[in-house]
Amino acid sequence: MKKFCMIVFLLLAAACTDEPREIRISNAQGEPIYLQVDGLTFWGGKKLAVIQHGLASDMTHPVVREAKKAFLDRGYVVVTFDSRYSLGKSGGNVSKARLATFEEDLQTVIGWAKGQSFYREPFALAGHSLGGASVLVYAARNPAQVERLIPIAPVVSGQKWEETCMTNMHDFCKEWKKNGFYDYQSEKISYQVVEEAKTYDAVKLAEKIKAEVLLVAAEDDNVVAEADVRELYEALPAKKSLVVIPGSGHNFESMKNQEDLYDFVVGFLR
Repeated sequence: MKKFCMIVFLLLAAACTDEPREIRISNAQGEPIYLQVDGLTFWGGKKLAVIQHGLASDMTHPVVREAKKAFLDRGYVVVTFDSRYSLGKSGGNVSKARLATFEEDLQTVIGWAKGQSFYREPFALAGHSLGGASVLVYAARNPAQVERLIPIAPVVSGQKWEETCMTNMHDFCKEWKKNGFYDYQSEKISYQVVEEAKTYDAVKLAEKIKAEVLLVAAEDDNVVAEADVRELYEALPAKKSLVVIPGSGHNFESMKNQEDLYDFVVGFLR
């Protein structure tokens, strides 16, 4: 009898282990996108969240990690992924990254999720920086699908991105625009990502967003000005909250920044 009980205990312990699943999918052109699914243990009835990282980043970034932890602690199934032109597994070549490619990758991942047994709608979206812009665009185009929206230090428009860059990092940004690229971790980041984002303006999209929104700004952000995030907040018609992480730069570098981010997200998801 003791042996039987021990076997049952071990089987239950194994069933409760929530090992993330890493999966390779492809877009319509056959290009790979690597994603990870967490929170599948006892997934029946759970809500779904999809999180997108920022430019020259990947799904291991601290912002993605803390947002994912918050969603998991609130009982969500969470999908994170490496966009095609990122530092992750999905192909590299960051020079090709654009807001449009981020939007396409998000659509590909959500399209894949729709065919999975854990898919639930409406779902939650979160995104950092350029990924924040991407989830804002998706929520504006698909308002009935998105229930919760968390843009974290999101690019508000290409024009505002350039203005903030030129104000806070003038010499760097002037050279970036003049040369057309800058080197970052053996990759080249093209200035075209800024130029092409000038066709996008989240403030003009705001009235189409129906999800409940948590906007997160960083107090010492040299990339996305707090004032621009506040302008977007004022334009949003739906239920909304705005938080500013004190002492944080754009990438929420310190443990305190990351703990604050987690606390605000998990509180929003109550």
